[in-house]
Amino acid sequence: MEQKAFELIQKKLQAALNEQGFGEAVALETDNGRGVMFTTGEVAYGLFYETKQRRFVLRSATMKTPKEPGDWRQLSMWLFDEGENTMQDAESIANDFLELVQGSKRRELVQTAKKRRKKDEENNADPQFFLNRLVPVFPELRDEMNEERIVYGQVRTALFAAEKVAPKCENLAKNYKDSEPMKRMCTIFCDMYAAGDMDTRAVIQFGVLNNIKDEAAINNIIANFTDGCDLQKVYKHSRKLIGKNIKPEKEKKKGKKVEARLSN
Repeated sequence: MEQKAFELIQKKLQAALNEQGFGEAVALETDNGRGVMFTTGEVAYGLFYETKQRRFVLRSATMKTPKEPGDWRQLSMWLFDEGENTMQDAESIANDFLELVQGSKRRELVQTAKKRRKKDEENNADPQFFLNRLVPVFPELRDEMNEERIVYGQVRTALFAAEKVAPKCENLAKNYKDSEPMKRMCTIFCDMYAAGDMDTRAVIQFGVLNNIKDEAAINNIIANFTDGCDLQKVYKHSRKLIGKNIKPEKEKKKGKKVEARLSN
């Protein structure tokens, strides 16, 4: 009974939180029952059923990283015993949780967290920051960047993106197209392309994306770009230029009158 109740509440929360930009529920490790987390990357809601206490709990947290929540704060708690309660009671619990997450105050907190992240990105929108954002998706990048610093004294962002990042992105896009890391990766591409400086955009477009060769991986990446992502059109156009020699614009000839005037 509690499993069906949990699935019912989770489904209703998922539908409501999708409208606010939250991702799909991710299972949480817990010693007492069951838990899932919904997150935007900045904030999270957690749904828990605690077996010993026989209760459903809704909690919220600020994310330390895109995958790791901070300290959980309890928002609501309801007792639920399969021997006494029914699915109608589960519906009531779900409705209470929905009132909380859909309330104007909670929505405002979520939007504030998103704006804060966007502002941070605008202030830290260089290529290195872009690579750092990918570490939660590809943890091995951290050690590879440290090795790069030891050998070269710095991370050569353009070469590093082409040699180390692009193959990982291609493998993820080709083999795990519907995974949460895939969605997170494509969101990072779009966010950083929008907020990044010219160097960052070049690293994303020419260092990473244009070094992905597999057509299936390319199509999966495009399909996972967020709504309104600037890369939607740019990526398709830039791929047409791969391997082509682009001639520089011819210098315009000076008019005779101008030349004569300058020679006097």
